[in-house]
Amino acid sequence: MNKKTIKVQFADLCRHTTKLIRPILSARYNLDFCDNPDFVFFSVFGQSHKKYKNCVKIFVTGENILPNFNECDYGTGFDYMDFGTRYFRKTYTVPPREINDRTGVTPDMVRRKFCNFIYSNTSMGAGAILRQQFCQALMQYRHVDCPGRVLHNLDTDALNARGDEDWAASKQRFLENYKFTIAFENSSSNGYTTEKLIQPLLAKSVPIYWGNPMVVREFNPRAFINCNDYNNDFDRIIERIRELDNDDEQYLAMLRETPMQPDFDFDQDEKFAQWIYDIIERGNTPFNKDPLLFQIPYGKSGNFLLRRDTHRTHEKIYICGIRVAKRKLK
Repeated sequence: MNKKTIKVQFADLCRHTTKLIRPILSARYNLDFCDNPDFVFFSVFGQSHKKYKNCVKIFVTGENILPNFNECDYGTGFDYMDFGTRYFRKTYTVPPREINDRTGVTPDMVRRKFCNFIYSNTSMGAGAILRQQFCQALMQYRHVDCPGRVLHNLDTDALNARGDEDWAASKQRFLENYKFTIAFENSSSNGYTTEKLIQPLLAKSVPIYWGNPMVVREFNPRAFINCNDYNNDFDRIIERIRELDNDDEQYLAMLRETPMQPDFDFDQDEKFAQWIYDIIERGNTPFNKDPLLFQIPYGKSGNFLLRRDTHRTHEKIYICGIRVAKRKLK
């Protein structure tokens, strides 16, 4: 089968995103990387994408940032937003299906070490500060092992260096030795749930989770401790941890819960690839991206950048699905 050749360019992508996109494209197309591409894949790590004109621009990110549809034609993100075919909402990390296999839960898991805290970021994001404060508060109840750079109190050879290919696997093996894992995101944003929750669930260590306010849309609330359920009140959260730590049956019941919601989509990676193929097959047909909004059509379809909803007394104006104004009608 002869592959079609497409003119493409990558700009401002991190290594991880490049490794994600290139195999998807190469599976179906021959890639001609050139200075006059028809398709540009870009992210948040620079501004070089701006030099490419008259092409379709696809924003792909692993960061907690929404696409700017005045700059891109298509974009990915984590928030639950509907913008027709122009936006693809994807889970940060799609867990393997075996995450729901709880047959490995055994009664002796209640005799594991108490809790761990593994972080290297001390200050980037509200969660980076909050999780240190929480860990220190939890230590008033029982000791927490901290083998990372933050609050370091444990030296171990069980964890590979960050950046090593085996880092994630070594971390999961390490988590298997603990009843609880402090799993705080760097930031709290709708739809943004990272490996920080998935890794302890795979390791059958109960996560103490802070982050995505809408996390239970995809994750079973009975399978972890969700700080949102306690209005992020440290005292109430620690009291719940104490309760589970001292009640073996309650603790094991939580471990046996399947972590993902019944309707969780494990096929997102395949759908993401198809989303990219559909963009390519539409050809080099960019959308109007006027930053001054002078020429953007009005309408109620997700294909429009700007939408106006008129009611009896007020008109609401939306850009990219986000309400930006509400004004009284004369």
